[in-house]
Formats: sequence, structure tokens, C-alpha cells
Amino acid sequence: MDIFRKKSLKILETNSSQLKKDLNLRDIIFIGIGAIIGAGIFVITGEAAASYSGPGIIISFILAAIGIGITALVYAELCSAIPLAGGAYNYAYFVLGEFFAWLVGWNILLEYGIATAAVATGWSGYLRAFLENNLHFSLPKALSGPLNFQQGTFIDLFAFLGVIVIFILVTIGIRKSAFVNNLIVILKLITLFIFVIFGLKHIKWENFSPFLPYGWKGVWRGASLIIFAYLGFDALATLAEETKDVKKTLPRGLILSLVITTFIYIAVSFTLVGMLPYWEYEGKPDALAYAMYKVNEKWVADIISIGAVITITSVMLVMAIGFTRVLYALARDGLIFKSFADIHKKFFTPYKASLIGGFFLSFFAGFLPLKVLAELINIGTLFAYFIVGVAIFIIRNNPEYKPGFKVPFPYIVLPVNLLFLLFIMSGLPLDTWIRFIIWSFIGILIYFLYGYKNSTANIIK
Repeated sequence: MDIFRKKSLKILETNSSQLKKDLNLRDIIFIGIGAIIGAGIFVITGEAAASYSGPGIIISFILAAIGIGITALVYAELCSAIPLAGGAYNYAYFVLGEFFAWLVGWNILLEYGIATAAVATGWSGYLRAFLENNLHFSLPKALSGPLNFQQGTFIDLFAFLGVIVIFILVTIGIRKSAFVNNLIVILKLITLFIFVIFGLKHIKWENFSPFLPYGWKGVWRGASLIIFAYLGFDALATLAEETKDVKKTLPRGLILSLVITTFIYIAVSFTLVGMLPYWEYEGKPDALAYAMYKVNEKWVADIISIGAVITITSVMLVMAIGFTRVLYALARDGLIFKSFADIHKKFFTPYKASLIGGFFLSFFAGFLPLKVLAELINIGTLFAYFIVGVAIFIIRNNPEYKPGFKVPFPYIVLPVNLLFLLFIMSGLPLDTWIRFIIWSFIGILIYFLYGYKNSTANIIK
């Protein structure tokens, strides 16, 4: 039994994708921004400042950007050499073999799928709050939250329907999805720009003192928390087969979207901790809107609330695209049910992966609370990043490996990447590791009971 069989780089020369190449550099940058800027900047920033970093949250964002930026460079190099749907899954398949590829794909599937559901519950919360505070519209209690008999809630209706609508959009077509995403990202950037412009006039310099109330340890702990505000850029790698001039477009899109996002995060976090003392954001998930309400800028706070709904919508869209493309890649290779690789004759999308995946994930969004969903996401993502970081060391010795972009100063940058990821992973709680082990064990069972036997590697030898 050869569970470490690999794909040959030679198949890249003859690979003919059924997916339509519709995405240009602008689309990739906008999809990247849409994936990265999400609930993190609206929710995590205030909590990280209050509990860990204080005004030093600005440095935490910079440190996190450096760490994730190195991983983005690794992805940029690999996607320029291996332009296939599936991202990290395919990178592992070419370099480390089928078994590791399956584990990576299985965990990325968890990341994108559960992230879509988790973000939908946050989106629902912002939407319900805005409707209640401004239009005095409230859903019946039974339809306004996840299943909880003690609180009298049965289903989060907005989250349930939100996931279904998002996956219908993804099914209709990547180009139409990208167009919608571009509009959403423009509105999102305008929202954050308004926050910064109107927030700057309320900055009090005494709020920056002490700048590091928890010391440098607090800055690092803050970076460990808000690093998840940067997650999502890797979804771009799953769009390789739908990108024009992929060897140039994807690396540029990855790097530019991360650079733009970092500047926005720094500007927003600087404004946020300058407006109010950092400790006031303790337990305030709506930190940006809260700050505006506190300085009597109600109309701006309302815009921020609407912006949060719009922002999270774009994240749902990108995560849903990533989920269906990874599921498509796994099915195309025979590691999971092959019907998920069926392409719609009109829309040229893996419609069964979109519709069936969206159906199941809508139940997660509707019936499970945000905390439970969020705790399932983090470690699978970092595990995939680490495996990709190992893979690039190995594949660089292959004479058939011809990337269109290379990581600069690799003998320094690549080891630092692995050390940084290990540092972040070691800080995750024990129950997260337990869930990761259970999920991976389920994946291993599926591989040995179905995937190995039905893999296309049994045919291509």
C-alpha cells in the first residue's frame, strides 16, 4: 500500500481544466481583500487591545502581518509553479504524497466550510442588531439564535438563509461572484475609511500612554490572537485554474492584497485605541461602532454596523468559493465522492459541491453557536500552512520545479516561517488540539475506507 504516492509535475504540461479562466489581477486583489478583511478587524481588535496589547495592538498587527506575509510568499511561489485548484492540498500532493495531501485538504475543507458557517452567525448578529436598533424590527425569539431550549431559540434564521444565498451565488458562477465581491469590497473600504476619517478628530494622545501596558509579552499574545484577522488569503490559491496568466497574476494578487490589508489594519487600530482608553473595549465585539457611539457619532456608528454586515458577507463569499474548490479538487482525484467534481454545463462551476456543501453548512450556521464554530477553525489552517512550509523546502530540489516567482532569501525566510507557525500553534488551547485530532482521525478513516481505493492515482501510474 503506497499512501505516499505523488503527482508528477509533468502533468502540469498537459493539464486541461474545465473551469473557466475569468479572473484578472483586480479580481484577485479584491477577492483577497474580501477574504482577509472580515470579522477580525471589527471584532477581534478591541478585545486584543483590552486583554493583551493595549495601544501596542498596532505593533501586534505589524508582527502578525510579517508572519502571515512570509506564508503568503510561500503560497505565491507554489501557486506560480503548480497552478491547480485546491491550493495547499495540491502542493502537498505533488511534494509529500497522497496521504499528507488528504490530511491537508480535509483540514482546509474544515477551515473554509466551518468558517463560512461561523461568519454567517456573526453576520446574522450584526444584521439583527441593526434592524432592531434602527428599524425596530425583530425576528421571533425562536428564529433569532442557535438551538438553545433554555433561551427559547431554535434556529438562527438569518444565518441559515445567508449561507444558502451565498452558495447559490457561488454556483451561478465565479465571474458573477467576483463582480458581487468587488462591489462589496469597495463598500467595505469606504466604511473603514469613514471610521478612520471621523475617528481621527476624536483621538486623545493620552490614550496611547502607557503604550505597552502588558509589556512585550502582551504584544506577542495580541499578535497570536489577531493573526486570525489575516487568515483567508490562502483561499486565493484555490482559484488557480480560473485565473488569467496565473503564474504572474496570483503571486501579485496574494502579495498586494496582504500589503493593502496591513495598512488598513494599522490605520484602523491606531484610530480605535486613540479614541478611547484601551480597557473600555473589554467584552465589546462591536468595538468600532461602540467607539463611535461613545463619541456621539451615531450616524457613523450606524454606517459601521452596516459595513460590518457587508464585510462579513464578502468573507462568507470567499470562504464558500474556497470550500467548493477544495471539495472539487478532492473529488476530481477520487479521494471523496466523484460527483462533487461534476461541472455545470452553463455556469462552468462545481455545482454539486456548491449546492450540497451549502445545504449542510447552512444547518451548522443555523443551529450551532458562533463560539462552537469558531473553535473548530484555527488549528486546521495553521497545520496546512506548516505542511506547505515544509513542502517548499523539498520541492525546490526537483529539477522539474519551475516557479514564476521565488521567495527571496529562502535560507532565512523559510525557516523563520516554520518557527513562527509553530509558535502560534503552541499557544492554542488543549481542547482545540483535541478537536483537531478527532477531525483528522475521521479523515484518516475516510481515506483508508474510500479514498485510497478510489484515488485516480490507481489509474495513473
